[in-house]
Amino acid sequence: MSNTVKVPIAQNPLSGRTIKILIPILFAALFFVIPAPKGLEMQAWRLFGIFVGTILMLMLQGLPEASAIFVGVSAAGLIVVPIKDVLVGYTDTTVWLIVAAVMMSLGFKKSGLAKRVGLILIRAFGKSSLGLGYVLGVTDLMLAPVIPAAPARGGGLVYPLAQGIFEVVGSKPTEHPRRLGAYLTVMLYMTDMVAGSLFMTGMGPNLLSIKFASQILGVKISWGLWTLAAVPGFLVLMLVPYIVYKMYPPELTSVEEVRDMARDQLKTLGSVSIREIIVGLTFLLSLVLWATSGTTKIDTTIVAFLGVTIMLLSDVIQWKDIADSKETWGILIWFGGIIGLSSALDKLGFFKWLTIVMKGVLPHGIGTFTTFVIIALLAVIPHYVFPSLVGYVTTLAPVIFSFVAVTGAPKYPATFLVAFLMVISSTLTHYGNGLGPLLMGTGYVEKATWWKIGFTVTLLATVIYLTIGLAYWKVIGLW
Repeated sequence: MSNTVKVPIAQNPLSGRTIKILIPILFAALFFVIPAPKGLEMQAWRLFGIFVGTILMLMLQGLPEASAIFVGVSAAGLIVVPIKDVLVGYTDTTVWLIVAAVMMSLGFKKSGLAKRVGLILIRAFGKSSLGLGYVLGVTDLMLAPVIPAAPARGGGLVYPLAQGIFEVVGSKPTEHPRRLGAYLTVMLYMTDMVAGSLFMTGMGPNLLSIKFASQILGVKISWGLWTLAAVPGFLVLMLVPYIVYKMYPPELTSVEEVRDMARDQLKTLGSVSIREIIVGLTFLLSLVLWATSGTTKIDTTIVAFLGVTIMLLSDVIQWKDIADSKETWGILIWFGGIIGLSSALDKLGFFKWLTIVMKGVLPHGIGTFTTFVIIALLAVIPHYVFPSLVGYVTTLAPVIFSFVAVTGAPKYPATFLVAFLMVISSTLTHYGNGLGPLLMGTGYVEKATWWKIGFTVTLLATVIYLTIGLAYWKVIGLW
């Protein structure tokens, strides 16, 4: 019997994760070798390289979002600009508005109010599959103003309600998915994206759009103005459940037993608790103060801080809940970092230079409506290749706003067109937002169907905003 010596097979020292990290770093390094374009300082060119490399790292997903941004901030502060010029992003009130809103969302989940509201709506309106679609859509809409993260809102609060419904009707990914589960799963993703576009605090990237628009176009947008401008989007939201119902109809139409389930669960929950009352009143107070901030001059960020303070003082949430919330601190790191990098670029004159460059290459004499159509297409079509809404907005919003500045298109309608459609176009794919992979992973919906429905929803929103939206914005004096 011969002795055989097994030689270990050499392993590739470069793992997939390592390659995804190295590619952005090497790409950013090119900007330190290639001379800066005419009219742009080398310092700004190098910082832009780090900015682009950071976004590329977000796209390739070699690191989590917060980690990728931390690397970009560190690199910028170490070799290009003073670190204080980048850390300024963490003192921005826009950053803390979104962070405080996420803190407030903890009260909704911990108190049980979100679940109770959803069950009440199901009991009242859950007679049919289409009715359930509207119930889940409205529930998501109600939570959107104070829960700016789609995975937390749709995945953590609304979809669990849907899963309870699936159990009642016996609709599983492997058994009768089309009975009800498939319809409600894809429908919820579509409505969540639209609902997130309707409020300034509905999605974190909404505030990025505002910041870029302010830096490049000089526009000032309040919470109330955003929601007022988004009125046509409410029409889109009301049409989505019906459109999905027609394109991807569930096998069940009448689901009376689901209402019985809601009644039983409400009995189990018992009477409304004092914590739920406090959360509900805090929610209403925040909405009123946000909506009237243009008149009262109360800063929207201090409103969010007030909401968190009320919940802390009333023991609805404790500091431990906030400290343990990975989402809260993750958002702080990536959001503050992006704002800091863009602020440093703005300080170095990068966006002014970009506007001048675009002005030199664009044809003259483009009509206003044609310009709006181009803006809408720029805000929508590239989303197919972006697996992150954060990366998408960070990469393209400054470019599109620079295009707006060059063409002389009316600033406010152009800003809202970009901001709204960038979020809604997340529906184009199952990876356009963090909620997509979560719901797609349940196995209820095939990719082709998801993409077909997403294209229809995005097209609907684009047409409505380019017609009804532009006319409405004209009426209310935005242009």
